[in-house]
Amino acid sequence: MRVLLDTNVLLRTLAGDPTVEGMQDILLADETEVFVSAVSWWDIAARIEAGRLDADLKELREAAAESGFVELPLRGEHVGALPALSGSGLQTTSFARMIAAQAESEPLRLISADTRLAGRALLFLRA
Repeated sequence: MRVLLDTNVLLRTLAGDPTVEGMQDILLADETEVFVSAVSWWDIAARIEAGRLDADLKELREAAAESGFVELPLRGEHVGALPALSGSGLQTTSFARMIAAQAESEPLRLISADTRLAGRALLFLRA
């Protein structure tokens, strides 16, 4: 299975947050390939710059790589999938919409903590 973590799930996973324990079987399975969007790194950088997150972006990227996560670049076809989301009632941040568009266009199964993406996610994590 190929899965894409949204930004919040990525941060929770890297921090060892207990709310992600329920998805450990999925993430640790030999047949699972875990992707992290370059959009998540952009989102995290924006949060750090705005003072909403106290973290080191370089350390987070290194931890994700050490965990075996594959970085998914942002490509034109991902952006091209955004219009299909606009009519779906998905009203959320631009970062979350872009990650959802990436998941749909690849295709990848999305793992999200965003209630607005719960209908599109393989696994929805509660806070």
